[in-house]
Amino acid sequence: MSSFALPKTVVRTGLALFVLWAASFGLSYVHLGSASLLVALAIAAVKAALVVMFFMELLHESLSMKLTLAAAGGLLAILIGLMIADAATREPPPLVPPGYPAPDVAKIPSR
Repeated sequence: MSSFALPKTVVRTGLALFVLWAASFGLSYVHLGSASLLVALAIAAVKAALVVMFFMELLHESLSMKLTLAAAGGLLAILIGLMIADAATREPPPLVPPGYPAPDVAKIPSR
């Protein structure tokens, strides 16, 4: 098996990953409010895409490998969506743990 990555490509990808790391490190000190999670996930997605495309050489793989990665990403998106839907539709727990204040009964929706 021969390597397709040229040294120039590896160096450029490594520099891009270093710049993205520095950006995520620098942005960790900036208060972005609710956008901070989205910015962090976007930077992480770009870094993961660079690693997969260039270091794992997915650009030069067969179509079946690319489809396998796409199917795995799709299944991951479905699982994350189901997890979010589960957490969003949960009711409050029936018992209050010790040390926590009792919930306001007037605010709990009735069935």
